[in-house]
Amino acid sequence: MDTREQLEHDIEALRQSIRLHWRDLSQLALGPDERAEVRREVEQCIQDLKELLVRLDVRRQSS
Repeated sequence: MDTREQLEHDIEALRQSIRLHWRDLSQLALGPDERAEVRREVEQCIQDLKELLVRLDVRRQSS
């Protein structure tokens, strides 16, 4: 697996993680602290996803 393929794989994994976190927020009976933790995890995933997308874009432009 080359770098581009690894980035695409990591991006898809983060997207799936975000989807699962949002599903948990909508379906599970979570307390306020648990909901806040899931939101923090989603925010971190989104930040990581943005960074990977930038790296992928740079990689595509240099190809």
